Amino acid sequence: MNKERTTNALKRVAAEMEAGDANSSLPKYARLAEAFYGCVRDGHYLPGDPLPSETELCDVLPVGLSTVQKALAQLVEQGIVVRRRKLGTFIADFRNQVPEVHVYRFRDPVTGENLLPYTRGIAVEEAHTEELGPLAAGFEGDPVVRLDRLVWIEGERPVFSSIFLRKAHAEGLSDRGGLNNFDGVSVHRHLSEKFNLPTLSVTHRVTADELSAKACANLDLAAPHVGLIWEATDRSFNEKQILVQRFELPRGHRPMEIIEGKKS
Repeated sequence: MNKERTTNALKRVAAEMEAGDANSSLPKYARLAEAFYGCVRDGHYLPGDPLPSETELCDVLPVGLSTVQKALAQLVEQGIVVRRRKLGTFIADFRNQVPEVHVYRFRDPVTGENLLPYTRGIAVEEAHTEELGPLAAGFEGDPVVRLDRLVWIEGERPVFSSIFLRKAHAEGLSDRGGLNNFDGVSVHRHLSEKFNLPTLSVTHRVTADELSAKACANLDLAAPHVGLIWEATDRSFNEKQILVQRFELPRGHRPMEIIEGKKS
C-alpha cells in the first residue's frame, strides 16, 4: 500500500468518524472501528493492506492511544483485521476464509473426495416475514427475495433449497446469469465480489419436521413428508446477516457433513 493511498484512506477514516460523531451514542473507539469498517467495505482498504502502527494512527487521527487499541481489538474480534507478530496489523484477506462449497457438502465414501453439488433454479419470489420466523429480524426490515432451486450430487436424489437474501443484493445476480437463470450461480461469491460481503461465520440449525408443500411438489413426494430441515445463516462484517439458506432433505438422503473453519 503506497503512501498516497495510505494517506487518502486515513483521511477517509477521519471523515467517516467525524460524520458519525454528531448522531452516535457509541463510544469513540466503536466509532473509530465503524469508520475503519466503512473504508474496508467501500474498498479504500483492500485485503492484505497493512495499517499504520498504533502511534502513527494517533498522530493522524483525533484520538488517543487507548481508543486506537480498543478499536483495533474490536476489528480483530470481528475478523476485519488480523495481527501478525512482529509484522503489524493487516486488513484480513477474507476472500480465503470460507470455502466456496461450505454448506452443502458430501464426501465420496470410497475416495474421501468432496462431492460438488449441481443446482437448477426453479423460482424467484418475494419472501414474506412468516417464512423466516425469527431469522427475519436479521434482515432489519429490508425487502427480501427467495431463490428456490434443486441441489443434488451426481447420481443422487435432489434436495429442495431456498436462499433468502436482500432484494438489493439479489438484483445484482443479473451479472451472473440473471434472477431467472441462476443455475450453478454461487450466491456467496456474488455477495463477496459484488458487495464486499464475505461470509465470515455460519450458524446452523437442524430439525426433523414436515417438508414444505413446495419441496414435496418439486421432489415428487407425497405430502406430508417428514424429513430434515437444515438452515444455515451467513453473517459478514459486524455479524451482519447477509443470507439464509434452507435445505429440505427427504428421508433416505445420504449423510451430510458440516465443517467449520478457515482455509489456510
